[in-house]
Amino acid sequence: MAANLIAAFLLFQCISASSIPSSKRAHGNCKSLDIPVFATSDSGIYDVPRVDNDIDTIAWAIYSDTWSTLVGPNVLIKNTTTSGTFNIHAQLCIPKSREMGKDVLQIATHGVHYDSRYWDSELHRENQSYVEAALKAGYAIFTYDRLGVGRSDHPDAYNVVQSPLELEILRQLTLMARNGTLYNFARNAKPSNTAFNKLTKPSKVVHVGHSFGSVLTTAFISKYGPLTDGAIITGYIDNPHLGNAGMASFNARYAATSSPPFHRPSGYVVCQKTGIQTIFFAGNPDTAFTQEMLDYGDAIKQPVPIGEFASAYHIRGLDASSFNAPVQFMLPEFDFYICGGDCRGVPNMDELEKTYHNATAIEVAIQPNTGHALPLHNNATAGFQVTFDFLARNGL
Repeated sequence: MAANLIAAFLLFQCISASSIPSSKRAHGNCKSLDIPVFATSDSGIYDVPRVDNDIDTIAWAIYSDTWSTLVGPNVLIKNTTTSGTFNIHAQLCIPKSREMGKDVLQIATHGVHYDSRYWDSELHRENQSYVEAALKAGYAIFTYDRLGVGRSDHPDAYNVVQSPLELEILRQLTLMARNGTLYNFARNAKPSNTAFNKLTKPSKVVHVGHSFGSVLTTAFISKYGPLTDGAIITGYIDNPHLGNAGMASFNARYAATSSPPFHRPSGYVVCQKTGIQTIFFAGNPDTAFTQEMLDYGDAIKQPVPIGEFASAYHIRGLDASSFNAPVQFMLPEFDFYICGGDCRGVPNMDELEKTYHNATAIEVAIQPNTGHALPLHNNATAGFQVTFDFLARNGL
């Protein structure tokens, strides 16, 4: 493992000069990074349809939603192992001022159909960007494009981009953060920025997820509890309505020939605008969001590798005994995909306490008049503050 980290560090030094210039903000400084991450994990070959055009895409969605279709281990053909070094595009932002000696790094993992821009909206940044809000509150924040998404690598969508591998990439990024390697990367990445010169390593790390990123985050805090000091789970909670909207609700098309087209291989699908609204936007259409927000949400969408879905069962329902920290579940009031359209009354505190029985605090918050894409709704900043208040109450 040490050799792999050293190799990754050396590779990063070779490419750091090509890093995207740092950007300055009202409340902090940010650097874009391209980080080579070595990861290895269990994987599998699954009996799922190939997707090579629009007809295949709709057929895959119908196949996935059919009640009699086998799922999980029932479609596993062969167990395999996947290892490799993958380029992960990321952004590290540090606040201009650290409130009350705060030295906490948030690691935020986005969900499907988006990349890390989900956390950092360029539309009305002061109101819609979680990154900007975190900087204003005194947090450093690391966001990244998951494997297969955005400006990270786009490997085989069936046999490589699978949930267990993504979980291990999150683990490696967390190890880099905790041992100081990540901050060292940022210091050395070109162009230089004196704001990053004094970075060493964070005193605490909080993991934040959204949607499928929350699936990964709950798996992470369950499997690697000692590596986190707290978790914020947004747009996800286990309940009887989870996923009932089905894959057909994406109204997806084949990514390579969609409009606009994405340079992706076989097995990558992308939402159409109606799918983006169906899944991500909700509440009173006169007050919850604007046409501009919906347009922006559609403009930054990203393709999805279907291997994520086939393999997701591997990382759900893990034993969370090792998690000994606070966790908040932040749910939109009207989340169609997660709660069947209404999250009120859905959370089961008894089940949460049973699952996270060693957690130091468990909280469920419902953000009113909001859909699945929490930052792209009118009252986003109020929800951000609820999360920061929870962290502050728990020493983070």
